[in-house]
Amino acid sequence: MSLQAQRKAPSLSSDQARLLITINQGLPPDLQNRYDELIEKRRMEMLTPEQYRELLGLSDQVETIEAKRVEAMAELARLRQISLST
Repeated sequence: MSLQAQRKAPSLSSDQARLLITINQGLPPDLQNRYDELIEKRRMEMLTPEQYRELLGLSDQVETIEAKRVEAMAELARLRQISLST
């Protein structure tokens, strides 16, 4: 049955597989946890100046990771000849 399922399932090119890994990769857990902690402190207005600078740096890292994800989505859409919104 496994072999039959593999034959029926569409296969991905290595480029598409690589892009899907990038798209589905979330933030590293330690980065996500610290980012969430600092966001919560900011929301509660308990952020120190040092923590604020740290939050700015983490925000830059998060934005970079998210931009790479969007670029990968756009490339995958191009490879599949569909619009990004689709």
